[in-house]
Amino acid sequence: MSIIGSIGNLAVDQAALRARLDTASRQVSTGQKAEVFGDLKPEARRAIDLRAEVARREAYSNAADRALARAGAAQTVLSRLHDIAATVGAQALRSKTMSSTSAENLARTATAALEEVAALLNTRHGGEYLFSGSDVDAPPVPDAADIVTSPMATAIATSVATLDATNAATVLADTVTAATDAATTPFSAFLEGAGLTEATRAVQLADGERVAIGVFANRDHDGEVTASWGRELLRNLAVLAATTPAQAAEGGGWSDLMDGVASAIGEAASSLATEQAMLGAAELRIGTTRDRHQDTMVALRTQLGSVEEVDLAQASAELSQLKSRLEASYEATGMLSRLSLAQLLR
Repeated sequence: MSIIGSIGNLAVDQAALRARLDTASRQVSTGQKAEVFGDLKPEARRAIDLRAEVARREAYSNAADRALARAGAAQTVLSRLHDIAATVGAQALRSKTMSSTSAENLARTATAALEEVAALLNTRHGGEYLFSGSDVDAPPVPDAADIVTSPMATAIATSVATLDATNAATVLADTVTAATDAATTPFSAFLEGAGLTEATRAVQLADGERVAIGVFANRDHDGEVTASWGRELLRNLAVLAATTPAQAAEGGGWSDLMDGVASAIGEAASSLATEQAMLGAAELRIGTTRDRHQDTMVALRTQLGSVEEVDLAQASAELSQLKSRLEASYEATGMLSRLSLAQLLR
């Protein structure tokens, strides 16, 4: 073979070496075997499938994280509401033997509790109201800031003012009407309308698996509306806030009224405890499923890495070897070129 022919063959080999060198340099720089799936043949399809599965499980895991944060915020509110119910309910029972001064303190405590409960029911998380159902941009208790002078509280105060020795049951029944009537309900039009029949908010944890995490301000977990924990808390706190020392001093229907209020608040506390337990069970299930997704993602990413990622040590060694081979090829080309030039100069 002539010298020129040898130089030509070396040039072809050098072009191939440069291409391999470029690929090796990119792999060492990025840690990836290829820039596009097509260059991963024959495992391109496997890489695509693995990436899709990782993305799917990551989406479920992120949804679970958001649901747990929302449920945690709701649990904090429910816990405080339960504490209020337990404390004020006990005070209502003790008030049967209170002095007029103690009765006045009870009314003040109930007023403060009424304002706090209304504000708690309007708690937001992530910019959304927690207890408004799907109407997340509107507060479940529109008049929370003025709950003490709201239509419900005013109607209840009017009923409580009529208390005498014989009509405690009637007064309590009238307060139920005030808390449920469309004209005086403390809750939003949505919750008292379309929200009464809508499904509880739930999070999608996996294909075909949903877990309910929603809590309604005016509806119990079992669908109870008229005597729901939220309505009963607001109603009975408004009753206590409307009482007067004179009513406690005169006796009459005071004891029966306090029995009715304490019983209703006690039931509300029980419903709140059940709500907390159910939400806690949902949190446990969500957390377990999220952890399973995250564990699976670790395994999937390991598999994906074996398909897409290079062994950096091996790639670096190959890069060094290719550089040496290319340099040697260039030296050989130089030597042949000098020999060819010497023959022409003879």
